[in-house]
Amino acid sequence: DYFVVECKKGQRLSVEVEAMRLGSAFFDPYVAILDARRFEIATGADSPLAGQDGGCSVVIPADGKYVVQVRESAYGGNGACQYRLHVGNFPRPTAVVPAGGRPGEELDVTFLGDPAGPIKQRVKLPATADAHWRLHCQTADGLHPAGFKFRVVNVPGVVESGANAAVAAATPGTAPGAFHGVVSKPGETDYFKFPAKKGEVYDARCYARQIGSPLDPVLYLGNATGATITGNDDSGGPDSYFRFTVPADGEYTLWVHDHLK
Repeated sequence: DYFVVECKKGQRLSVEVEAMRLGSAFFDPYVAILDARRFEIATGADSPLAGQDGGCSVVIPADGKYVVQVRESAYGGNGACQYRLHVGNFPRPTAVVPAGGRPGEELDVTFLGDPAGPIKQRVKLPATADAHWRLHCQTADGLHPAGFKFRVVNVPGVVESGANAAVAAATPGTAPGAFHGVVSKPGETDYFKFPAKKGEVYDARCYARQIGSPLDPVLYLGNATGATITGNDDSGGPDSYFRFTVPADGEYTLWVHDHLK
């Protein structure tokens, strides 16, 4: 199926399809934005954020007509392959930092991945913890249709400093607590630190794929100098999880990187 829209240079054109999420058939959609010569300038198929439903967004390079294409990813299809297509100039980021906050909190967040650049927004979180709550990016251009799985939990949180790529520069926080960050380039490792008492028992869980991130995390725990005590790759599915008992009073280090760096 093809749909044509008129666009102006510098305008954002965003597309998002709901198909598999409608639950009516095993329909794996593919979407694309084409220019007037039918060259693809943006495409979307599977994504960690929306599963097998695709989406894409682009800043329009020149005035003119643009075509939105929808098809089944393997060129299949049948009478049950229904879809709902969102087309507009709404923002379509692919991540948000921080990825959680406390119930009732007013929080400054930054949406990442939109073709027009980062979007900063102040949001009010729901008054009670809700495992199914989603945060939607909203600007004067519109509302992000999918939204982000957002952790609303009553623990303090800290966002990485951006310069925490070594044990000596680890971002300080507290446990129990939440540590937020972005593995923003190949080879990057983010470090955090927290004080703990001998005999305390902690669960350490990385939320990445579970909240729509493409990161395949590996999480480690070490002492104050970074000597490894324990770690895990996939105990939470693609996400990491481990439980540990604190061996002695002191400062401990957590660090995370992508599985393939």
